[in-house]
Amino acid sequence: MPKARSKKFKKLSFHGNRHRNSVPKNNVSTASAIKLNTLESSDGLEYDFQELKGNRIIDIQTLLGVFSILSCPKCFATGLKLTEDSKEGLCSNFAIVCKCGFMAGFTSTPKENKKCSLNTLLVFGLRLMGRGFSAGMKLLCTLNLPYVCKKTFRIHELKLLEAVKYSCEENMKAASKEVQNLKKTTTCGVSVDGTWQRRGHMSLNGCVSVISIDTGKILDLEVMTQYCKMCEMNIKCDHECSNYKGSSGNMESVGAFRIFERSVMKRELQYTEYYGDGDTKAFLKVKDIYGEDTVTKLECIGHVQKRVGSRLRKLKKNQRTRWKR
Repeated sequence: MPKARSKKFKKLSFHGNRHRNSVPKNNVSTASAIKLNTLESSDGLEYDFQELKGNRIIDIQTLLGVFSILSCPKCFATGLKLTEDSKEGLCSNFAIVCKCGFMAGFTSTPKENKKCSLNTLLVFGLRLMGRGFSAGMKLLCTLNLPYVCKKTFRIHELKLLEAVKYSCEENMKAASKEVQNLKKTTTCGVSVDGTWQRRGHMSLNGCVSVISIDTGKILDLEVMTQYCKMCEMNIKCDHECSNYKGSSGNMESVGAFRIFERSVMKRELQYTEYYGDGDTKAFLKVKDIYGEDTVTKLECIGHVQKRVGSRLRKLKKNQRTRWKR
């Protein structure tokens, strides 16, 4: 029989795992080399910080505490102080001051043409919600924020009104040009309808709009009011007074006539097809505006469906009551 081995071999160890057949090569780098490589790779890391945008409400005491732990870029000492030089409504002019004489100023919000846009946005937001100066003052006082005076609030309102008027007119001009290019003619069909600030034909303010049937965009509108606060207060200065006298129910007819009358001059269009509801008062005002019987009336399917549906539901209710008897 062969002679048994007297030398015992060392047991081999497997450095892989049960999910991998290959064995990784041993890293012969020293601990110092590993640390240096880690430092070099960390210099090129890109931290995924979310970009901050917009406005925030922050307590002044919190801001003072943050600046107190920062060091001065001139003397490198801590204890910077934050002071408020002046404020314009929601916008404040701050300054960072150090004992060594260093001082740097900044504003809480960016300015456009030396004016704070945040105050204008405040007025714009309140007007979008149908609120005014009193509601804005209550909101700002509740949040412990500085507020704008009534005169400044009114100035922002007038500036916004001019901007809205200009934007509205430019959009309606562009809509009329789109209709001309689409139909290759100066005649088109429009949907005419009026609305009031309050229901029940007792409103002091109303509006009539004309919408293109082809594009669905507003071509023109007429805003009417029979109330003037300046005249009621007997103020003699020049102002934009009321532009309508009469009943609230007749506003739709008068507004439609004004829009059709200026359509050729302002929009270079003739509204020859009148889509409206069952009320014919406004149509009778404009049917001969471009000549005898130049405007034809077409019924709006939505209004027909509404009237027929209401009558059918009423008939169903009456028949059900009769059967119960």
